[in-house]
Amino acid sequence: MENNYNETDAAIFVHKYVSLPTQQKYTPAQIEYLLDLIYEYYDVTDNDGNGTDINVVEMISFINKNISKDFCSPIGYKEIEELLNADNAYMESIGIFESEISVDCFDGEDLISIENIIDDIYALLPQNIKYRYKKDDVFDVLCMECDYVNHIETEEIDEDEMCEYIQQSAADKDIEISIEDIKSILTIEASFLGEY
Repeated sequence: MENNYNETDAAIFVHKYVSLPTQQKYTPAQIEYLLDLIYEYYDVTDNDGNGTDINVVEMISFINKNISKDFCSPIGYKEIEELLNADNAYMESIGIFESEISVDCFDGEDLISIENIIDDIYALLPQNIKYRYKKDDVFDVLCMECDYVNHIETEEIDEDEMCEYIQQSAADKDIEISIEDIKSILTIEASFLGEY
């Protein structure tokens, strides 16, 4: 049995393994590109992908920041879960027995489904915010928050500066969002995560 990881074979396998919407969104070549970015994220963060400490929010933020949008659409949280699970299945199929990657962790410590967290936070949002923003928009806001927190040099977080950063990053992704709405989303997220 072959036990060498082949990027092209992995991409073809993953493309067949993921859901139909993800197959329609990404070609095998684009999936190979996304898998390259995932492994680049592992290299940059000194994470070999074998533990349960994958920060999915940070990973998606890294991928979408480094993605060539001319070649490939940005990735969402459901799609990254599908890709990671499919890549694991590919490695199992060729006899590479890695520790199973848990993509159900939000911050590396609590094993909570990222999908459930977003669903729950989105459900708690006021109706007027839900009317203006889709679930993926809210997820993007949380990714931008994570990106800001991970790249500031001090431990003190300037909330106004962070909200301005999120607003500008959102504008770069064609999401128009007010500072007030950002603060509402972050307040509900903090309240929700405080329960864990």
